[in-house]
Amino acid sequence: MTIKKGPLVFSMIAVLQSVFITTVQAQVTKVPHGILVKTGNIPVGLFAVDNGAFCLSLNDSARPSIIKSVFIDPGVGAGTPYTVVSAAPLYGIKTAFGKLTINTESKEWTLYDAAGHILVRHGSIAFTDSTIQVTEEAKGLFYGSGNKTTKALEKDRSSSSVFNGVADIPYFWNSEGYSGFGVSADDNTPPTWNRTTDVTWNFIGKAANLYLWPAKTMYEAAKVYVKVTGRPKLPPRWALGYLQSQWGWQDSAYVADVAAKFRSHHLPVDALIFDFEWYTTTPDYTLGKNGKPDFSDFTFNPHVFPHPVKQIADLKTQHLQFIGIRKPRLGNTALLDTARENGWLISPRTDSRDLDFSNPGLRTWFEDKTRPMLKTGVDAWWDDEGESYYTLYYWWNTAQFDLLASARPNYRHFTLNRAFSPGNQRFGYCTWSGDIPSTWASLADVPKDLLNFSLAGMYYGACDIGGFQGTPTKEMLVRWFQAGVFFPIMRSHSNIGTTARFPFLWGEDGEAAMRKALDLRYQLLPYLYSLGHEAYTSGAPIMRPLVMEFPTDTTVAGMTDEWLVGKGLLAAPVLDSGGSRTVYFPGDTWYDYHTGEEITGPKTIAVDAALDEIPLYVRAGTLLPIGPVIQYSEQASAAPLEIHIYPGKNGSFRLVEDDGVSYNYTKGNTRVTSYRWDDAAKTLTWIVSGAYSGKNVYKTVKAVLGKEEKVAAIGEKGSLSF
Repeated sequence: MTIKKGPLVFSMIAVLQSVFITTVQAQVTKVPHGILVKTGNIPVGLFAVDNGAFCLSLNDSARPSIIKSVFIDPGVGAGTPYTVVSAAPLYGIKTAFGKLTINTESKEWTLYDAAGHILVRHGSIAFTDSTIQVTEEAKGLFYGSGNKTTKALEKDRSSSSVFNGVADIPYFWNSEGYSGFGVSADDNTPPTWNRTTDVTWNFIGKAANLYLWPAKTMYEAAKVYVKVTGRPKLPPRWALGYLQSQWGWQDSAYVADVAAKFRSHHLPVDALIFDFEWYTTTPDYTLGKNGKPDFSDFTFNPHVFPHPVKQIADLKTQHLQFIGIRKPRLGNTALLDTARENGWLISPRTDSRDLDFSNPGLRTWFEDKTRPMLKTGVDAWWDDEGESYYTLYYWWNTAQFDLLASARPNYRHFTLNRAFSPGNQRFGYCTWSGDIPSTWASLADVPKDLLNFSLAGMYYGACDIGGFQGTPTKEMLVRWFQAGVFFPIMRSHSNIGTTARFPFLWGEDGEAAMRKALDLRYQLLPYLYSLGHEAYTSGAPIMRPLVMEFPTDTTVAGMTDEWLVGKGLLAAPVLDSGGSRTVYFPGDTWYDYHTGEEITGPKTIAVDAALDEIPLYVRAGTLLPIGPVIQYSEQASAAPLEIHIYPGKNGSFRLVEDDGVSYNYTKGNTRVTSYRWDDAAKTLTWIVSGAYSGKNVYKTVKAVLGKEEKVAAIGEKGSLSF
């Protein structure tokens, strides 16, 4: 008799297979996307996650599973093909990327790479009444957990906390060739890790997920990290221009005068950013828990914006975007009463006025209150002081992202935030380094903070150029502007009662030096924007520590006073008074961007830079796209795109163009020009692909090799030989 194998029979077969494995091995049960391994009385889950990661899952009161977390990209599945490892007492799962096993007798877990090399051995698991601890041996150097650190780049712990300009996340990359990322049952009490003799992860609660993946390099670590936690969406292209902020916009005439002076002084800028004064006459810092009856939370301050629709429209005719500050709390008494009645405050029985943005009802109400501001013309938000719980910025941005999607469909979200948690990069999200003082020491710390942001999955880092607290000297402000050219987001800011960081307020020589820096920033926009696309597709950050490219060079292991933009542009701005510094070049050939002088590393040189000079170098094999000097990011120009060629090696670069404002790039609507340099043949070739054909694409290329220049129409493909 023949039995037809329908769905029920296949289901029975699957059950019998599971029973067979459990019975024969007495330790292992197959479950979707992995196995449960019984170690003593505690089952341990081993899961294969999309894109090369494993998940070690623990639960002392229920079956281990993948924890639902806002840190994890909703699109991530657990569909990587795997095989079961069964060699009692050793059990595990194996994929094309590596292997994760656990010994049921010793209860030790082990991580292997694809070649079978052990990356982590002697991993252990322990349960207490309120925590789960996972321990692994500590070898090599640790990077990537954020900017709360006692060292420049190397890490020995993560407190998984947020503060003013500080973000610690439960993640690291280890130079032995692997990464770890932890998720607990409550996203607001994320796991921590600490390195002593070993590395110990501490998970509060009854459940724990430790994601592990082989990663030989920081690039491989970042690639999987963003596949697990989400790709960094691009902000609108204008956000990569210069953003001018201050606390102290006096009145409507003052705003109009500042905008006009930027344009008449030929100082490139793309947005003005407004502090408290745009929506309220006084800050809310002195308000009690019941607020103030006449406090304004969701309207414009009539002294500064008496006619907001017209005023914002006037700014837009000057190609200036409007960014307004927001606080995560309410100040108006009636609105606070509504929030308390609905349970929308984080601590209803305390004096806190902070909103619980994780509440869907609150988000809906908040969106309705905020929608008129978007209709008036607000382009983006500056979210400040949102550190009262770990995921506040995530849920706050969720409300703003959803509102923008409904009010202005397909327009890119952009916010400035004072901290971040894992996964926030999915929004098109910037973090600035907090309310820092106007000191040389603070300037020197900024690259350290932003490089640590880059290694922790925050791709768009910024700072208060000039410092927030105090007034810098002219020299300090100029040097800060020059460093800012090479930050992912370039934004200045100042406290009320200090001198605004408007370049035209700092003397002719100061203004000229800052203008020169801004001109360079805008010339680099084609490069920076293409690097943003690279970050989205591969996880490679825009701003990179030298150790990312030169991991075996111990000199750069903790170096933060010079850094790479992409792989080939070495920024070494002056970060102290006097105009002098030393510059270290790792083992490669480098060129002075300004003079073309060739430098062979490893080598350290002394540099003296005039007030308007920035030490800047380019690596051999780099193809550096340079645009024309423009006054705002979307300004049309018939000038050709220059491709500066730095010989000595073959090179390549993918220039990506799109509309700059929509999410169509996520569906492939881009124009990609793949440039290649054949060093032996001294020939530049290119091929154009992609469907985008907007009016803003470059139509002509000028190849520059030393003092030689050659021009050609771009077309679908082409070449230029020297």
